[in-house]
Amino acid sequence: MSNCANCGQFACWNGKLEKIPAHCPMHDHQEFYEETLHEYEKEGNKNISYNSALVEGEGYSIWTRMEEIIEFCWRTGFNNLGLAFCVGLRKEANKVTRILQDAGFKVSSVVCKTGAEAKEKLGLKEYQKVRPGQFEAMCNPIAQAGLLKEAGTELNIMLGLCVGHDTLFIRYSAAPVTVLAVKDRALAHNPLGAIYAEHYFAGKLASHKKGGQAETGDEIPQKVLEAVQKSASDGVLTCAQARQLASKMKVSHRAIGNACNSLKIKVRNCDLGCF
Repeated sequence: MSNCANCGQFACWNGKLEKIPAHCPMHDHQEFYEETLHEYEKEGNKNISYNSALVEGEGYSIWTRMEEIIEFCWRTGFNNLGLAFCVGLRKEANKVTRILQDAGFKVSSVVCKTGAEAKEKLGLKEYQKVRPGQFEAMCNPIAQAGLLKEAGTELNIMLGLCVGHDTLFIRYSAAPVTVLAVKDRALAHNPLGAIYAEHYFAGKLASHKKGGQAETGDEIPQKVLEAVQKSASDGVLTCAQARQLASKMKVSHRAIGNACNSLKIKVRNCDLGCF
């Protein structure tokens, strides 16, 4: 099993092959590496790999991700671009489209909620919605991919699709896919912030370790229901109380919100949009 993330040598990167560690797949996968090299000779793969290396060499630590995408598309000859974006980043999508069009590209864009299909069609219960009691359209990445295929796009750009929805979009996309940005509402769409500032997020990340009680969304743990019921005064819980309770019980804000919805407890003074 390859274990590159825990390698202290990275001989593949620095060329010091005499220091290859025992777990390195380069020890006994020479035939495999030869086979992969042949794949790069295929026309589409060669165009992408060659020009991505050119962009890396010319723009390394100079160009923004947006600039890299533009330069990459110019070099590869991709003129018909697709943009699959989250409705939460619709303003950003509008700006990205204008930038790409100004650079000379044709852009077809599809929002995640296309089709306006209710989340109930996925089997969600009312309390499992972001805003229970209201219509919520399901994200539809398969339709996004299909519409961009119909538009004949040569490269699809993802902007802010949710975890899992991005997985389905990549699976169904007819064209190659690149990512401009991923969604992380808690960190201003900078998910590596949780890694770079690990000392701030250690407790939060540790609460998701396997072995603890996972929140599947199908059930609300009894201990959470009881704690919420006990904390609510006259059927009301403040936002601050709800967040403190989530932190104390090491569960997500959503778990507390689900419990409140199930118990018909109202959350007041929510200043973060969590409830």
